[in-house]
Amino acid sequence: MRSDTYRYTCRHPFRTLTGTWSSAFLIAVFTLFACAGASGEARTGSIAPARTDGPDIGMRSFVQGSFQSMKGDYWGAIETFRKITTTSPSEAAAVEYSISKAFFSLSVPDSARVHGERAVRLDPQNYHYARHLARVAHDMQDFGRAAELYGQAAAAAPERTEILYSQALEYVAANRPSEALDVFSKILDRDHLDEKALSQTLWLQIALKRYPEAIDTLNHLAAASGNDMKLRLTLGQLYDLSGNGAMAVQTFREIITEDRSAVPAWVALFDQRIRMGNEADLLREYRDFENITPVDVGRSVEVARIFVSRSEHDSLYVKPSSMMLSELVSRHPGDSMVYQLRGVFEMTRRKYGEAAASFGKAVSLAPGEVSGWERMVMAGLELKDKRMVFRTISRAKLALPRQHLRLSVLEGYALLHTGSPAKAARILETVAGRKKGSLDDALLIQANTSLAMAYDQMGKRRRSGVVYARVLELDPHNSLAMNNLAYLYAEQGVMLQQALRYARNAVLLEPENGVFLDTLGWVQYLLGSYDDAREMLEKAVASGIEEEEVYRHLGKAYEKLGQADKAREMFDKARGVKAKPSVP
Repeated sequence: MRSDTYRYTCRHPFRTLTGTWSSAFLIAVFTLFACAGASGEARTGSIAPARTDGPDIGMRSFVQGSFQSMKGDYWGAIETFRKITTTSPSEAAAVEYSISKAFFSLSVPDSARVHGERAVRLDPQNYHYARHLARVAHDMQDFGRAAELYGQAAAAAPERTEILYSQALEYVAANRPSEALDVFSKILDRDHLDEKALSQTLWLQIALKRYPEAIDTLNHLAAASGNDMKLRLTLGQLYDLSGNGAMAVQTFREIITEDRSAVPAWVALFDQRIRMGNEADLLREYRDFENITPVDVGRSVEVARIFVSRSEHDSLYVKPSSMMLSELVSRHPGDSMVYQLRGVFEMTRRKYGEAAASFGKAVSLAPGEVSGWERMVMAGLELKDKRMVFRTISRAKLALPRQHLRLSVLEGYALLHTGSPAKAARILETVAGRKKGSLDDALLIQANTSLAMAYDQMGKRRRSGVVYARVLELDPHNSLAMNNLAYLYAEQGVMLQQALRYARNAVLLEPENGVFLDTLGWVQYLLGSYDDAREMLEKAVASGIEEEEVYRHLGKAYEKLGQADKAREMFDKARGVKAKPSVP
């Protein structure tokens, strides 16, 4: 055998196997082991001398182990690979890499990482090894190490842009946004219109509040995407974040000039005017929006609804919402949707009398719309006007005979909230027991929820618990039913572990709900977890809830923890709340 033909001697054992396995696989094995073994020596200009025993045996073992891995016999492959002995660092690296891959396929990440690290250490220029180890590190959530390894792989294979992309994403996962941004910049140096890299760069620049840079990136991204409207809307928002409100307005106006029906651009423009305090410009532009042809009342109502919704949580939007509603009423005096929306706005402002009048106008214009009647009943309940409530329900039944079941649920709800739980139960029982699918799910859930509350008020707690359980069968994520059932169990002192699960789930769904926080804290108290109870009950009080039992519960928790002064303070507050006269 010639001493300079080592790298080619591995061809011959394959001749008897080609009928079963593809030549592509055999070439891959050959390249990985034999040629990788020679590559280390080739770099120095020397060629390894051929041996008459070790190389062929090592190669045959390597092929055997590779076939075992291919068949899914990873443990067998590992044993075979471990028997291979070699003095060549590159060959040893190939063996360690193969063992690492086998362990990785077996979901044994620790061992996969140990052997992968060895492979990378033995042959740091092989980007396959570095990429594989990066995947292992990622699965072990060592994102920083994964990023380093992808960087090493990228240095070994600079033409592979996808490796840089993986490195950048690992830096993102490792919460190292600046380094991720640097890598995406390298990608964009190669292709300044790479949309994936531009999108990620934009996101990182916004997260890092580098708004001028983000604006530049977004301009490139918009150019690459054909000036997509969503991107241009984001550009306007970025101008606003950077303090350039005038450019934000200009951007939104440009979109509207091109497409007057672009509702998102109108909404963004109105929002910008509101936050800039430009009331005159807002009114002028809103009227311009209303002049769009063809006239679409539904579109106008939906835009106004956005700002009415925002006004509920931010007083900045109250006056603009009122202005929009006045314009709507002026332009569309015969449309019931307009009056319903005005009534909703007035309800959020606690102007219940005005809301009742708006809903009354809505039902006079469209008596066939059940939602107007329902909202009018809600306004009556807020006004504590029983006569109005039940007169409205009677009129609705006459106007909508086909909505009998829905109006029965409404009547049961009204009776429950006007102090007649027994009457409410009798009506609700006619609906609540129906099978799922026999009527609207939301209506069935409402009927059962109200019935459970009625039973609770009547002191029929066992029945109440059964009905709340039915609500959870209909809607497993119903946080109200979870909370109320948990509190019901707590008050009875039964099934406290189940109560704890329900209460925790309710709080997970609504973490700021003071009533739910109180329930969870009280269940924890009953289970003897006094410190946990104190923490949760303090959160309930901090939420702003003003209820006697919440203060009393926290006072009892303080008592158990030996904090007598704080307990006394909470009991005093409980008595103070109880002594307050009810608001008429």
